[in-house]
Order: sequence, then structure tokens, then C-alpha cells
Amino acid sequence: MSISEKQPLLGQSYTQKSAPDAKSHYTAIVMGAGLSGMATAIQLKRKMGLDDVLVYEKTGDIGGTWNVNRYPGAACDIPITFYSFSFYPAYHAKSDWAGQKDILEYLHEVQDKFNLRNIVFRTAVETAQFSRDDGLWHLSVRDEQTGEVRHRTCNILLSCLGGLTIPNDPPFDPKEFSGDVFHSARWREDVSLTGKDVVVVGNGCSAAQIVPEIVKDAHYVTQIARSRQTFFKRIPTPDGPFVRFLMRWLPGFGFLLRAAVFFVIEGLFRIMDIKKGAKDRQRAVKELREYMHEKAPKKYWKDLEPDFDIAAKRRVFDSGYYESLGAPNMELIADDTVTSVKGDKVFTKAGRTVRADVIVLATGFKVRDFLFPLKVKNDKGVSLQDRLNANGVKTYQSTLVSDFPNFFWVMGPNSATGHSSVLFTSECQLNLVFHLIRPILNELRRGNAGGGKDGKPAPYVEVTPEAEDRYYAVLRAEMKKKIWEKDGGVSWYVDQKTGLCTTLFPFSQVVFWRWCTFPRLGDFKWTKASQPGAWRSYLGWY
Repeated sequence: MSISEKQPLLGQSYTQKSAPDAKSHYTAIVMGAGLSGMATAIQLKRKMGLDDVLVYEKTGDIGGTWNVNRYPGAACDIPITFYSFSFYPAYHAKSDWAGQKDILEYLHEVQDKFNLRNIVFRTAVETAQFSRDDGLWHLSVRDEQTGEVRHRTCNILLSCLGGLTIPNDPPFDPKEFSGDVFHSARWREDVSLTGKDVVVVGNGCSAAQIVPEIVKDAHYVTQIARSRQTFFKRIPTPDGPFVRFLMRWLPGFGFLLRAAVFFVIEGLFRIMDIKKGAKDRQRAVKELREYMHEKAPKKYWKDLEPDFDIAAKRRVFDSGYYESLGAPNMELIADDTVTSVKGDKVFTKAGRTVRADVIVLATGFKVRDFLFPLKVKNDKGVSLQDRLNANGVKTYQSTLVSDFPNFFWVMGPNSATGHSSVLFTSECQLNLVFHLIRPILNELRRGNAGGGKDGKPAPYVEVTPEAEDRYYAVLRAEMKKKIWEKDGGVSWYVDQKTGLCTTLFPFSQVVFWRWCTFPRLGDFKWTKASQPGAWRSYLGWY
């Protein structure tokens, strides 16, 4: 059966009503209604007083990765005390270790709390091109249900399209398989796994969460793992009904605990440094082995032993995976990969043949097909994707790209972390964005809209090429000190074609916050708008 057949209708569990999209122009357009898109839309109104904002979301619901990843066992590996918006922290959550349904419920609560209704669902921006003649972004927007294409313009374009949404292609032809094939991010809730032989392809965070859940009902589960991971015991966090009660009702307690969680997690960052983290990695290997020997069947110890430097891949907190390996209806085929399928048979590179009724693909996402399938071009017709592929994925603070004015990329290249919360990162980026767009909004409120009228463009801001080069040099120099690119890199963090880590930020999140909150205003150029006063940067007051 083809993997494209009978795919789930994303966002079908909740009924969302699209906002009207009757205007041809908006001050700001946000692409994506995931966590960063929600934060952007909400904070544009709260912090900037901007109401003329429209959000385009290609699925039928908010939530981004927590909307599309609905597989059994899906959960966050960051405590929700910190993995929640600073302007509405989840102090009232049932537990710090939240599952997908809990997180999506929280996000719907945020949507209601801040009346986030300016979202057009099942609609995606296909192309976007900037024009210096009128100072505007020109967009073609497609209705995913009807196929209708409409055209819009905006002053400010913000991309909040996450990287964990477009699944990697399977390593075989799904049409050759007689059963159901689906990716973990396209989970088929209409397909029962009870009493069936299931093959799980992959060995990352998703597979480690899926296996313990489906082994309970399946007839037999075979996991085929091409590479190895590091599975750790969850870090202890203050939790339980009494702690949750204090967080919710004792003023300041939640904030202090949230800050404590941040700094504890931030302490894990040192292990990524080749020299400074050497002893930490040695201790981590010892802890990993002790935990593995305690929880995992002895027959798999050799297969579970990492064959790479600890911290070169994202660590996985064990949520029952080790113990599930001991189930009588479970087998792990390590250091092997699927090469082909035929009928109900799955064939591996090492010569194994496995029968299956269902194949679950936990094979990751197309993180290097930047903004795929969206095409973004500047006024010269240069594609953003081509530009990045040609220059080693060069950005400024993961948020701006020179020669792409008024374009802001929340959670862009080299913004992610292997240890912390993407919500913290995205809110830091918004600090930088708001510093830069305040002069733009001030001019628009004064009536200086431009837009090509009388030969005057609308106001815009851009990072200078010199500042971008300087930032990139600093980033690359620090990246060489980290473990991720060592020996060519072993994880999806690293582009195997170039050997460059284009995913992670090589400094601490404290540094990321500081650079975004107190920007160097001289690194930017405003057209038809004045540079903000230096005091705003010194005080972090946008």
C-alpha cells in the first residue's frame, strides 16, 4: 500500500473556525500556528499593540508538532514548568512530564485565554517575494482544501514553520508492501495494531516512546534500528499535587521553580563542549551503563552501548523503552536497516526477513529542506533556500538573513538546542524582532505606509551583510569546540553533505537571550524609518 493513501486529516480532533481573509494587505503575516507562531501572534498584540495580524496554518488546528505527532506515548522531554509560555506558564499542569494530549490541551487553553482567533486554517503560503519598489512582501496563498490560490501583501513576514513536521521519505517503496505504512507524525488512528505483527523502523525519541505503548497490544513488535542512541533516566524534578498546588497559588513560587528548572537544564549544556565537557561525558557513560544494566535485558546490552561520543546526539529520557525490550513479543534488530519490502515481508541489509502487517516509520524529518515546500525570494529573485545552501546556512542570530528585509525567521537554522526549550528560544527571538520592527510600526501609524505610492516604498529593516558575516564567523568558531561535528557528525543535527551542524546554537541559552534582548542596533539598516535610540538596546526595552 502506498504511504500516501488514507493519511489522517491533521487537526481533525478539534473544531477550529478560520478567521476571515477578505483583505488584500496586512501589516504582519505569520506563517504557522505552532508554538512559536502562537507566541508571535499573541505577543505582537500584547507587546506591540498590533491588531492587523493574520496567521496562516496548513493544518486544521494549532499546536504544530504537538498537533501532527499524535502517536501513542508522544510526550515532551522538557518539564512543562519550563516548556510553556512565559506569559502563561503551565503551573496548573497535572505533571511536569506532559504528554501530547496534555500539551495540546494547554495550547487550546492559551488560545482561548488570549482570544487567538486570527488564524486561517488549512491554508499555506506557497511563495513569498519581497519588493524594494513598494517595501512589501508579495505572497501567493493556497487553500489546502479547495486548491484556490489568492494573493496577499504584508509589511512584515514572520516564518514560524517548525522543522519537525515534514517526514523523511521511507527507505523502501511503500507500494510494494501489502499492509499499512505510516510515519509517526502521520499516525493512523483508524488502524488497529492489536494482534498484529508490527515493524518499527527507527530508534530516536519517537520510536522509544512508541515501542513501550504498542508492545502491550500487538502480536509481535520488531524494531529495526540503523543506529544507536543514549537512553537516560529522567532527571528528577519537583512534582506532585502539593508542588503543583504551590506553583498555582503561592505567588512567586512557580516563577522560582521555573527559573530553577531552566538553570538545572542549562547545566547539562557543558557536556556538549569537547574539552570542558570531557569529564561530564565520562560520568554520563557510567550512569548510562548502570541504568541500562538495571532496566534493559542483558541480551541487548551490547546492542544498546553507544558507539559514538555521548552528547553528539540528543539524549533520550527513558519512558519505559528499556523494560519493553524484555517483553516476550518484542525484538530489537540493531545496527541494521530496511532495504526493501515485498508483500508482507520486510528485508534488511544484513539479510534478515521479517513478517509484518503494519510498518511504523519513526525515521525523522526533513530538517534541512528549509521551509519546504515554501519558496521565499528577495527582490533580486534569489531564493532563500538557494542562498543558504550556497553559503553554509548563514543567518544572523538564526532570525534574519541579509538582503531579505522585514523577514523574520523564528526557530530558524542554528536556533535549536539539544537540552532546552524551544519556547524559551522563540520568545528570545521575538525580543530581537520587536526591537527591530518598532520603528516600522511607528512610521505606519504616522501614516507613512508607502507601498509604492508616489514612488515611496513602505518602511523596512534588514541586517547588514557585514554583521551577518561577523555573527556567522563567531558561531562557526564556537561550533568547532562542540561535540556535534566531531568525526563528521553522527546525528541529524549535522548536514552529512557539508559536515556542518546547521541545527543547534553552540552557546548557552543565557547568551542567546542576552544577544536577542540587548541587540547591537548598528548591525541593522532601516529604510524610511529611523534607528531606535541606543538606550532601548542598553535597557533591553523595545
